[in-house]
Amino acid sequence: MREGWVRPVAGGPGVPSPRRQDDDPESEMSATRRELRDVKAALDEHSIVAITDAAGTITYANDRFCRISGHTRSELLGQNHRILNSGHHPRSFFVDLWKTISKGRIWRGEIVNRSKSGSLYWVETTIVPFLDESGRPVQYVSIRTDVSWRKQLEREILEASERERRRIGRDLHDGLGQRLTALELCAQGLVETVSGLSAPAGHSLRALAQHLREAVAQTRQLSHGLSPVSLEGGGLRHALLELAESTQSLTGIECRFMGSEVDSAPDASTASHLYRIAQEAVANALKHGHPRRILISLSQKRARLVLEVVDEGRGFTVNDSEGPGLGLRVMRYRAGLFGGELQLKSAPGRGTRITCWAPLSS
Repeated sequence: MREGWVRPVAGGPGVPSPRRQDDDPESEMSATRRELRDVKAALDEHSIVAITDAAGTITYANDRFCRISGHTRSELLGQNHRILNSGHHPRSFFVDLWKTISKGRIWRGEIVNRSKSGSLYWVETTIVPFLDESGRPVQYVSIRTDVSWRKQLEREILEASERERRRIGRDLHDGLGQRLTALELCAQGLVETVSGLSAPAGHSLRALAQHLREAVAQTRQLSHGLSPVSLEGGGLRHALLELAESTQSLTGIECRFMGSEVDSAPDASTASHLYRIAQEAVANALKHGHPRRILISLSQKRARLVLEVVDEGRGFTVNDSEGPGLGLRVMRYRAGLFGGELQLKSAPGRGTRITCWAPLSS
């Protein structure tokens, strides 16, 4: 039996038991219809429901679908879901969706749609194919839940986290960094004075000044990581270069950046998310991959910007969770905010490659 189609089980929830000879067929049919109406009413009350034929043409739209989309039922029926296309997702997103459901498999995911008024709304979506006897889809039932409020909350949390990162970065640079610099200068000033009185004391002061100099450098590197340089224009390439240099300086692991010129730079918000994705990918490589080398690259392929972080580490087997920790989910979420795609490839002993595609404005 094909995935996506569940054959009703006699006696199960919502499914009448086999009719006995003494059952009244009309009474049983009437009870079944009432039960189906009740289930439909409950579903319509909670969810956005649409039914399409095998070609994707909308044949049914419930009231909640009409309300959230801003379209009347007559405007929706006979159309396909392109009427709601927000332009947020790349074409490949919907190509993969259709490949899944056309094979009779259930698709689950989040989609951002555009209402008739032009406003965007997020829906958590499940699309269930209904199959004929030969296993081919004859219609699709889409059940959606409005999660716009949750996406807005997630965005606000991410923005608050970004503001706090930058504040800490400024405090490190302007506060602690300046104090350490002053102490370094003070130690250097004492070297000549003390060296004439005691050679061992002068040597100790020189060592102290050197340690302070290294602490100042590390503080600046940390502050740049928390609050990178301006990410507008060519700032993203410069920030990624600094990320590679600071990673190598702090860890001793070879980390290089390769970047080519692009026709049009991403906006500041997209650039910031791309930088954080690279930063998270590098941190995951260092924490989990024990790499010999890390390569960060930024290039353009057609109308998309391509960011890659490749580590020559121990790698892992990619399964449903696709890697350890929360990092990958955060990277995927960031990519979704600017309509990008994020892909992970890894294998034991062959390292890990994280690729993020970002659409470029024309």
